[in-house]
Amino acid sequence: MSTFRSLVTMILPLIGIKDANYCDGPYDGGKDFNIVKNIGQGIEIGIQISVEKNWQKKIMNDAAKLKSKYNANVMYFISSRRIPEGSFEQIRERIMSEQGVAVTKYDNQAIAGRLINNGEVNNALLQLGIDTKTESPTGSNYLSAKNEAVSSLLLFNKDSQDLRERFFESILKSHLSRLEFCKRNTLIEEIKNHYNFDNNQAIKLKSSIDRLLQKSEIVSKGGILRLSPEEQKLYSGLRQTTELGLRTLESEFSQKVKSLSLNIDKDTEDLLLRNFLDLTIHLSSNEYSIYEKSTENNIAYKSIKEIISSKFGHDNSQDIFSSLSEFFAQNEFTKHIACSKLYEAFLNTNSSHLINALGGTESLNVYIDSSVFIPIICGLLYESVEDRYSKSGASLYKLISDHKFNAIIPSDYIEEVASHLIEACRDYKHIVETDIDLSHSGNAFVSHYSTIRQSGRAISFEDYVKVFGIRLNQISENMEDKLFWKIRDRASSEISKISAKYGFTTEQYHVEYLESKINHFQDFLYSHNINRAAILVRHDAKVIAYLSGDQVPSGFVKVLCTWDKAHSMLNPEGLDGYFVMHPVAIIDYLSLASGNSNSTGISHLLDFASLQADKDLELSAKIWDAIAKIEKDNLSDAEMMTKAKNFQEHYLKKYANDEDAMEQLDERTATEWMSWRA
Repeated sequence: MSTFRSLVTMILPLIGIKDANYCDGPYDGGKDFNIVKNIGQGIEIGIQISVEKNWQKKIMNDAAKLKSKYNANVMYFISSRRIPEGSFEQIRERIMSEQGVAVTKYDNQAIAGRLINNGEVNNALLQLGIDTKTESPTGSNYLSAKNEAVSSLLLFNKDSQDLRERFFESILKSHLSRLEFCKRNTLIEEIKNHYNFDNNQAIKLKSSIDRLLQKSEIVSKGGILRLSPEEQKLYSGLRQTTELGLRTLESEFSQKVKSLSLNIDKDTEDLLLRNFLDLTIHLSSNEYSIYEKSTENNIAYKSIKEIISSKFGHDNSQDIFSSLSEFFAQNEFTKHIACSKLYEAFLNTNSSHLINALGGTESLNVYIDSSVFIPIICGLLYESVEDRYSKSGASLYKLISDHKFNAIIPSDYIEEVASHLIEACRDYKHIVETDIDLSHSGNAFVSHYSTIRQSGRAISFEDYVKVFGIRLNQISENMEDKLFWKIRDRASSEISKISAKYGFTTEQYHVEYLESKINHFQDFLYSHNINRAAILVRHDAKVIAYLSGDQVPSGFVKVLCTWDKAHSMLNPEGLDGYFVMHPVAIIDYLSLASGNSNSTGISHLLDFASLQADKDLELSAKIWDAIAKIEKDNLSDAEMMTKAKNFQEHYLKKYANDEDAMEQLDERTATEWMSWRA
């Protein structure tokens, strides 16, 4: 807090407050600085500072104190964190309505902008005890012109301009700021080679230079290019703030290591830090359409695990890894590193429409499949839980609430949701309320119910499913198809009504030549050795046909949000009229790369950590999934239940360290279980 207080003292004169003195203490009456009085205008200004993650609670409490104790009618709230504009606007309006206090915020983004614009970055670094002449021990690998370009996009946002154009312009200015001067062709060639840009991207560099010359942000004399003095000042400041970010990360990481009582030397600490940054780069560099679970080629992760395991033992390694992942995911410098790779990934796409939609300058329709939707709706109706699918679901819903995109559930996927619920009742009703841990079941309803039940939520499975329009006693293993469809349709109708209350739109699609579309998709699945039930093939084929068509008005970018690799394999580059993105990519791009970062942190890193922590639990639950699908009502028999528990323990010991077991689980488990029970 003392470090940030020093920064605030520098910032106040830059925002027109010249006579404020720090007064925080036991007798301060709740104020951080003395009340500033503007006698001429009758304004009393309270100045409050915060380093807290829960800035909403802090700002509400501070406004109430300033009003009740000092009758202040204006508050400047200065935070070390990034405060999203949409979230702040809601709080600002509430404070004005309830307290009569007008609030102006200055978050870390605004602070950086003020320091840069006023040429005070170097003074800030010196005041914080950072030697700007000595290179960071972590090295300069993470202080590239590309990272400065990303900082430029986030700090000096111009929403009306094409995001791709803005990035290329920022790359040019950042690179040129490091040179005193440069010839035009030399500059283009250096950037092209440094960033491995292709010829099309080199052409964009040329047009970007022309635009910058027209705007006088670059000046040319005798064929030599230079940055304008104003832009040189800005980018020098950006470079210094990037250095500040890295130095701050190093300092905070040292404190984190101490707080975890990790007794390691400085070289090991620096090695861990570099590997976590490299892990962030690796995860953020992956394709946005395919989520890769394997750690086989993940060198940074292997290095981290080897360091932690060798120092603190295998049993403690996962908890330490998760804790450090949370730390890095929330760090502002690490977020910029992730942003840089996210921008790079999307700049390699062939569609400026997708880039602009994710950047907020074009309308975005996100079509959500059943695997993504179930954890969201369960979390909204009951409570959000801590498994990775629920976490990503909660983050996605936050983006919906912030109006980042239109959330649409195709009616065919609503039917799938209802069918999953019926299957949960049919296959799991005899084990879901036992002591068996099904929190990582492949059936999302079973997983969610098991988790909230373990957390102490007193609700029967019968009551849990009743909310969705399902009566548990109507569902049995031998129920007729006619009854199944009747229950499914009733549940689908109820789920559609529920989803509408939370801002989702359900859409029905009518597609011509559907049978031909189904056959085409089925042939594709066969060619890739993917087995899928006929009804699911039909649903997917209908959605694909709709998204590939021209029924959606122009001006809307279509994105299918799914964990399903088949969709990504079918349309990897978005050439069929729509794009496929996994949830983590959507979350990170809309919450980080668009400049609206919040406390959720880097989802790629947090989700990866959750995935590693959950592997054994996921394997255990999926064994029960396979048994439940085979046995159904037979699990009501105590002898059969005992056999199943013994088999689960045997299977888990046998395959716990076998990553391939997860890929072949259903077929392998079914075969071995049939042999075991015989």
